[in-house]
Amino acid sequence: MKEKQVDDDKNILQNLKITQSIEMIIVESPVLLKTLSSAIIGAGFNWVRTFVNRHVDKEYNYDDAEAEFKTYLSAKKIDFTETVGMMTAAKLEDVSFIQKNEKEFSVFVVVTAGLSNAVDASRSYYQNERRKTVGTINTWIFIKGNLTEAAFVQAMMTATEAKVKALQDEEVRDPVMKTIATGTSTDSMMIAGTQTGTEFNYAGTITSLGKTIGLAVYEATLDAIRSNRKRGVGQ
Repeated sequence: MKEKQVDDDKNILQNLKITQSIEMIIVESPVLLKTLSSAIIGAGFNWVRTFVNRHVDKEYNYDDAEAEFKTYLSAKKIDFTETVGMMTAAKLEDVSFIQKNEKEFSVFVVVTAGLSNAVDASRSYYQNERRKTVGTINTWIFIKGNLTEAAFVQAMMTATEAKVKALQDEEVRDPVMKTIATGTSTDSMMIAGTQTGTEFNYAGTITSLGKTIGLAVYEATLDAIRSNRKRGVGQ
């Protein structure tokens, strides 16, 4: 595992560099951040400094998407060994950015939402496997704070619950089961911690950190869903 490269005197989140185009959203950190993600590139626990959300066509289909993505990043001169990389068919100009600053920590959330393959996880057992498509709600949560591994996992749980609540309130439906969707079949999520400042052992829904994560993810997901629907897509 790479060593932490952090500076407690900096507000690292304020120094993130964000580059946005119709092809990619790139967030670059001046230092390595500890991450937990379900991303195609950089899954699990890692130390990374570059975050890529790549737009792909809805018909994107590769037997080895990870290998294709690594080739793509290398062609863009992006070091995939220090990158979390996700894909989405959502229009990247509809991205939602939400920042919450508290006394002991800060939370910065980035969400893109494509709804074409919305699914109700509680009813997916009763469905035939669908043709793989890329729609995808991609969620990034950057936290200025020192999280234990348990807190990383709890932060992901809290963020997922907030995402589901946003889909519920927007009445996004599984097109097959006609019930309220809990996400899409290709959703991805990432938690990134600066590992500086206040230590957080927990990030459940009633902790100070969890409350802020929940609100930020909920607001960002609502905004991204609404932007998606303005285009006349999704449910």
